[in-house]
Amino acid sequence: MSSATRIKSDTKPKVLFRGLLLYFLALPLLPAVFASLLSRDPIEAVARAAGFLLIVTAATLIRKGIRLDNEARKRRLRRRASTIQYRMIGAGLVTAGVFVVAWLGLGGRYSLIESILYAGATLLGCYLYYDFDPARKDPEIAAVGITTEEIIELLDEAEGRLEKIEHSSRQIKNVEFRDRLRRIVKDARGILDTIENDPVDARRARKFLKVYLDGAQQVTEGYARTHTTGETHALEDNFRRVLTTIETVIAEQQTKLKENNLSDLDVNIEVLQMQLEKEGVT
Repeated sequence: MSSATRIKSDTKPKVLFRGLLLYFLALPLLPAVFASLLSRDPIEAVARAAGFLLIVTAATLIRKGIRLDNEARKRRLRRRASTIQYRMIGAGLVTAGVFVVAWLGLGGRYSLIESILYAGATLLGCYLYYDFDPARKDPEIAAVGITTEEIIELLDEAEGRLEKIEHSSRQIKNVEFRDRLRRIVKDARGILDTIENDPVDARRARKFLKVYLDGAQQVTEGYARTHTTGETHALEDNFRRVLTTIETVIAEQQTKLKENNLSDLDVNIEVLQMQLEKEGVT
């Protein structure tokens, strides 16, 4: 099974342009509101103001729905985008906004039937261009004692720790340490891919993903802070030994995942924790 595509930490998130068109659609209504007030037509002014607020709110909700769905698609194990149908609600609001403006906000230019037709065309356009939020029906992975949502949260948490390790490694001047940390992050992401592709061991690997990667993050951040205040050979040697332990445990974890055997992983985690305290690089 192919590995899931993961966004690189040094890649800037793409700007979400979809949905911006609705904001531009609403903009002309603002000066139109003031024009209605100047002409002393309160009903028309209220209709235009209501249309503006409805369309702007709709644009915000639709963009939020799109953003959540994009987030949900990042992994092969898809989380529920949201329990709230943001795009559907947004489509309903923009439809209502167009109806109000067409019927009451344009000086009686359109009849009730024509206004309903315009509103219907707007709803259809929203559906065709933005789609509505899909109903998620993915089954929970009950067989491994952990739900799909919990697995994704676990993987996202671990990915966040790896990104912090990468950030701290860029502050370290020692080329050897930067290279080793780069390999550690790469191998750890390989473990995340393995769990994502075959989540049967996700529950048993939870302590590894939480405790172990948290320890690796702490030691890296600690060394990145400390070495700038006056690097010593003793500190370098301590950090080098810790990196060796981290590399060893990751290699063992990869083997255990392939063999579906995590029974003695906790021992390795406790050894790492004791070593972090002993070396004093955090």
